[in-house]
Amino acid sequence: MRRDFKRLPSVKISYDRQGMIFFTCRNFRNLPEREKRRIRALCDRVGGENADALLAFMTTDISWQQTCAEYYISERTLVRLRKAFYESW
Repeated sequence: MRRDFKRLPSVKISYDRQGMIFFTCRNFRNLPEREKRRIRALCDRVGGENADALLAFMTTDISWQQTCAEYYISERTLVRLRKAFYESW
């Protein structure tokens, strides 16, 4: 299922910047290796032991439900990590 961009009101950055981050991440497989490493490093720093789940959620069409089930994390944790990812960009 394709996820569309929606502004996250809890993330205190502009709509345009949120959109830029969302679409950059969604274009992950087409990015230069340097940018991929940057995104992976950010997921590692923000996500800690949940970095793989955060990377999958931010860079693919995987739903939050599927992410939580496959990576054994709570919805609350995923929401917190996504917010931290955006704000740490």
